[in-house]
Formats: sequence, structure tokens, C-alpha cells
Amino acid sequence: MSAVLSLPVDAPDAPAGTLRPGMTVQWKTGRYLVGALQGSTVHLAAMDDGVQDALVVVCVLVSAPDFAVLKADGMAQEPGAVPDLSVLERLDEEQLKDVRRWEEHVREVLTGRPVGARDGAFTARRGYDLATTTRTARYALKAAELKAAGLTGSVATVQRKCLAYEAHGLLGLVDKRWLRTSTVHGNVDERVVALIQQEDKAQRGASAGTFSRLYKRVRATLRRAHPDEYRDLMPARTTFYDLLKRLGISAESLKAAPGRGSDATAPPEPPYHPAPVSLLGERVEIDGTGLDVLALGDDGRPVAVELTYALDVLSRSFIAGMIVPKASGRKKGPGSRRRGGRGTKSLDAALLLGQAMAPLAARPGWSPQALAANSDPPYAKMLAGDPRMAGAAARPVIRPKTVVVDNAKIFKARHFKDVCSMLGIEVESARERTPTDKAVIERTNASVKSMFSQFVAGYTGNSLATRGDDVDKERLWTLNELQDLWHEWVVTEWQRRPHEGLRSPFLPSLVLTPNQMYAAAVAVEGAVPRPVTPDESRKLLLQVKRTVTRDGIKIGNRTYVSHRIREFKNRHTGIKGQGRRWPVYYNPYEPSRVWLYDHTVEKDPARSPWVPFDFKCQHLIRDSWTQYLWEKAADLVAGLVGREGGEEEIARAVDDLLTRARRGPSPTSTSVKPVAAFVPQPLEIAETPANPYAGITRAEPGSVTPAPSLNVDAKDLFPGRRAALPAAVPEPAAPPTSPGRPRPPRRRPAPAGAHSLGGSAGDIFRELAADPSERPAPRPHQDPPPPSQDPQET
Repeated sequence: MSAVLSLPVDAPDAPAGTLRPGMTVQWKTGRYLVGALQGSTVHLAAMDDGVQDALVVVCVLVSAPDFAVLKADGMAQEPGAVPDLSVLERLDEEQLKDVRRWEEHVREVLTGRPVGARDGAFTARRGYDLATTTRTARYALKAAELKAAGLTGSVATVQRKCLAYEAHGLLGLVDKRWLRTSTVHGNVDERVVALIQQEDKAQRGASAGTFSRLYKRVRATLRRAHPDEYRDLMPARTTFYDLLKRLGISAESLKAAPGRGSDATAPPEPPYHPAPVSLLGERVEIDGTGLDVLALGDDGRPVAVELTYALDVLSRSFIAGMIVPKASGRKKGPGSRRRGGRGTKSLDAALLLGQAMAPLAARPGWSPQALAANSDPPYAKMLAGDPRMAGAAARPVIRPKTVVVDNAKIFKARHFKDVCSMLGIEVESARERTPTDKAVIERTNASVKSMFSQFVAGYTGNSLATRGDDVDKERLWTLNELQDLWHEWVVTEWQRRPHEGLRSPFLPSLVLTPNQMYAAAVAVEGAVPRPVTPDESRKLLLQVKRTVTRDGIKIGNRTYVSHRIREFKNRHTGIKGQGRRWPVYYNPYEPSRVWLYDHTVEKDPARSPWVPFDFKCQHLIRDSWTQYLWEKAADLVAGLVGREGGEEEIARAVDDLLTRARRGPSPTSTSVKPVAAFVPQPLEIAETPANPYAGITRAEPGSVTPAPSLNVDAKDLFPGRRAALPAAVPEPAAPPTSPGRPRPPRRRPAPAGAHSLGGSAGDIFRELAADPSERPAPRPHQDPPPPSQDPQET
């Protein structure tokens, strides 16, 4: 029996092609000389002291871990690599024919076998007998024969082909130029390619542009980075545009509106091949998508929502999901803080992981089929391992081992990475512009919208062109109701629906549901629950460093107090560089209470390191509230009072918003619109409106004369109705005033009679216009007016 070791025959120090007597081998940390080969056994003579001779089976000898053929200097020879003959498949028919023809000529030079001779005994031609000719002579003879036959082959070429055949076998005869493959970027320098990708990434947030703008930006950047090599590195414009296409930078991606997504977030083009998984939670993909549904926000107004969820690749199960409002908010100035904005945060992604490790509690009113006790997973075994499964919904509890996320900011945040590290979860980021790295969840986004969103009240469609009329005036679900509705759809529809990506390995025609796949995987590998402790649950929340003052803890514009304020007031934490700032954890969804973490009592089992602090103005808010609602109320107060509102003002505004949202719109404010009469086609009737100035001659400015001025006194206008003026009464002398006493104000004397002209002109004309029957009677001390002297005044 022989052991193939890919050894040239004439090479003394090269590894031998067969195991032959006289070789020195290493076996079981000893050196042996191959004495003889007899059938399938080999006789080994020991060469070291204290080592005995051995008779070993050849297959046992060559398969030993420390077996090696030793060279003359005692060093182990490297075994020859197995040639990869699949390279020959990349050659065309003419190239493969040329390789086979050279193989026959080379073998004749090396072994003497004539070209075209069959296997078995052969007789070497004249000049190719190994016993009588040298290799150099055979090189020259073969080159002369090739030249005479009209083939290209000099002595150097024949020698090079023979040496390559001895070293690499048939692959040594392949022209390496045939195997060259063009790269994605062709002959463009790698530095230019890096600059193109850098500039393309930098302009994603800008308005849409064309290739020419990108070309100029790359040219300017390359000139600054490599001024000496700029002319040689910068490709031509046509080459640059062709390179953009090969790099996946298309005109559609440049025209995509900023913030609306691009081809990097588009669903993957089928077919795609997801990474192979064999365990539950081995690969969990997390992604967020707009739900295309309007819901009622905390303030009772319609708001768009987005869904962030986790999907187990092996079982295709939804193990967690959160629906949050999506609002841009507003800013009052360039340097001001955005108020009222809302979207998915890193806290939502962290709470998503905690939700995946806990059973989903069934809600009242759900179908009995939604309970875990009536579903496919092994409920009895799961309940025995985890008592929390009692009364739980039929949604699997899977602990993620690796989560695959995209390059969104919420997944790059330090808080999300710290939570994954605490829970023992590895984070794998998908490559940019490569949606197939998480192709399963990218395809599931479309399934959620087609199977759930379009059946929900308030569905808006995926674009303005497909949006219905008056969607925001429909009966919308609240955020909590929409969240419960989505969970119910998951356990009653998605988890019980056969999935084409889940098939039995024993019966490929059998399509499984996510719950059935989960049950099969649990039966194979088992499930060990990993409940999140209360301490870990609080550490999933957001953390800030705050100093405890005599007023309490200040977070934003809210103050939190506790009966243990004196214990932590201006107290040093004992940690270098942290000073008096203690770690405080808070939940934006329940900001009525925060927790201060006292690390000094961590090892004391009798004391809890968590110290609760409550919001000072919580008594003014009679319902649950969120950080988002607080910011909306703060924005309203700032718009009303023109300044930053106080805690009590904002708390009362929050309570008012909750009250109005709970009460709903007023019946008087939403009157039913009358239905318009049906008009098949409106008629255009021209009706000339009446001119109120018709028949009036236009006045010329030169013909208008001014009115004469009044040349008589007012008292002589109506002599017959003039009242008798009383005799002048001398004014009493004013009493002398002391220097310290203020002088009394001077009063206007009252009119002597009803028709006295001592008053104003308005009083006079009001008296004249009054009815004589309504005039007041003369006072007793006044004389009646004299009869009129003018006969015309009757």
C-alpha cells in the first residue's frame, strides 16, 4: 500500500510521492527508518536511543498526528497541497484543449511516454529515453519538434512548463492570464474608490442631486488629499459613471428624498439566502418600520406610528414588538431645543429585549385560541420550567443569543450596547447598502403591512397617492389599544399561520407554523428560562447623573422628592471623578417616579440599593402620563405665557390634556355636515349684479364749494328756546390753605338750567332733540321759561 504525498521523482528533499524504503519518518515523537514494505504493513527501524523497532499498518502510520517525512537536514517536509481542478471549469474549450496537448508533451519529456500512448508498457522514442539522455537534451528536442509542427514552444518555454507541471500538476500548465478576473472597481485606485464611498455617504442627508455633483465633490476631495498624484488617480468622467454603477450607486438612490429611505432600506431582491441557523435565538433580527396607520396620541390627536419588533430566524416567530408614536415636533429657533418630537429611542430597543425574555400576558376578551394552553407549543413542560407561563398568550419566549440590527442611531447608542452586554447578547451590525444581511425581517415588513395594517381603522397606505379621504376623521384606536391589537394579531394569526420558509426536514412537503417550528426546536434542544430580575429591569431604563440637593433631584424641568433626601443631600458618591452625582434611572413612559442607585449598600442583603423618588407635583395629575405628553404640555404653556413654564403650570396643563383626551371632542363642535343635493352637471348662469351708484353724476373736484363758516355765537342760534341765565353770583373766597395741606381740585360749575349754554355743544343738541314730554320738570327753585316771542316758533 502506498501513501500519496505529491513528490517529484527527481527531487531529493521534496516530499515523496510514495512511501519507499530508505526514507526517514517521524512517528510518535521518534525517528524511524523505513526498512521494508510488506503488503499493508511497514517495517520501521528505530534511529533514536530508547526507541524500539515497530511493525505498523501503513494507514495508521500516515494518519498519525505527528507523522512527517524528514529531509536530509532532519526538518519535516511540508505535505503537498491537493490541487483544485475546479479551476479547469473556468476555461473554454480551446484553452482546455491547449492544456491537454501540453500535458502530453511535458509527460514525454519527464517520463519518456510517447504522445498518444496508452497506459501500460511503452517504448520511449529516440531521444526521450531517460536512461540514455539528459533532461536538458530532451528540452531541446521537444522545442525543435514543436517548432517543426508550427507550434510555439522555445527551450525556455518547454523547461518552464515541465517545472510547473512537477510543482503544481495540471494546473501548472494553465496560462494565468486566462484566470484573471476584473474587480468591481476595475483599474481605478483603491483610494479613489474609498473617497467615492465616503462622499456618497456624506451627501445622503442633503437634497437629491445628480452624478455630476458627486463627480465634482470627489474631484475636489481627491485634489486636497493627494495633490501630487491627483492627475494620475482621477478617472475620466465616463469611467467614473461606470464605476458608480458597479459600486451600486444608482441615480434612484441619489434622487431619494432625505429621511424617506433609499435603496439601502428597500426590501431585498429575491432570491436571497439567509444565514443558516439551528438553534432558537441563535439569530434574532430587529428592525423598525412605519405601520402606515394613524392612532390617537396621548393628547387625543391623530399621530402616525411606527413598529419596532424582533423576529427569530429559526422559527419565524415574533418574540417582541413595540408601537410608538412618530412626530417630528417643532423648534422655535435655530439654537432652541426641539419640543414635542417623538420616535423610537434606544430605550424602546432595550425594552424590546426585556419583552422577548418574558411571557406575553393574555388580555381580557381575547380568543381562547390565543392562550398558550391551547396552542402547539408544549405548554405543560413550559409551565413546569417557567411559572410565568400561567395564563400567558401563545407567543414563544426566546432568549436572543445574537441580534442583527441595521445602522440606525438607536442601535448605535451606548445604552443599547450596555443592555446587550448585561444580558449576554452579541450585537451584529448589518453592512450598509446590504439589505440581504437581514433579509428575513426586511421581507416580513411587507407582510405586516399587507396582513395587519391595511385591515386597521386609520390605514393611510404607503404613499399620499394611495391615502384615503378624511382618514384622520375616522374612529381611530388609541396607542394602547393598537398595541394590544397587534399582540392579538401575532398570537392568533401570525403564529398559527403556515409559513413557506418553515418546512419539516423529514417531510419537505409539510409546511409548519411558527408555533409548530418552535415546539419542534424546543423538543430537540430544550428551553431554560432566563427571567429578567427587578434589578435588571430597572437597569434597562435610562440613566442620568444627578446631585441631590435640599429640593430633591432635578430631571429636565421636574423635581423629585423623597423622605430620604437628607441622607443623600450633597453627599459624595465615593467614586473618583463622579463627585456628588448619583446614578438615577427613569422611565419616560412612567416619569412619575425615578430610582436612585446607592452602590454603597450593594453587598448588604438587608438594604435595597434602589431609593425611589416621586414627582413633587404628581397630585395635580389624576391619570397616567408620559414624557412625550409632558413635553407637549410644556410647549403649550410656553406658547401661552411667553416663557418657560413652571412645574405646577405644566402639571396642570398635562392634566387638562388628559381630561380633554378622555372626554373626547365636544358634541357641539362636530356638527353633522348636510348632504349636498345631486347635480348631474352644474349650469353656468351669468347674472349682472345691481349697481348701487347707477344714475349718480360723478362729481368734479373743481365744482365742489366749501360750506360757509359759522359767524354767530352758539347761544344766538336758537333765541326762542334760550333759557334765562341766572344772575352772576360772586364766588366765595377760598379759605387760606396751610402749606402742608393739599389744595382741593377745582370743579367745573354745574349748568344753571336745563337749556343753559354753559355746558358742551353735545349737551345742547341732545336737549334740543329730546321729546318735550320726556324733558325733566323744572326744579322748584327755578322759574318757568318765558313764552316765546317769535310767532314762527310754534
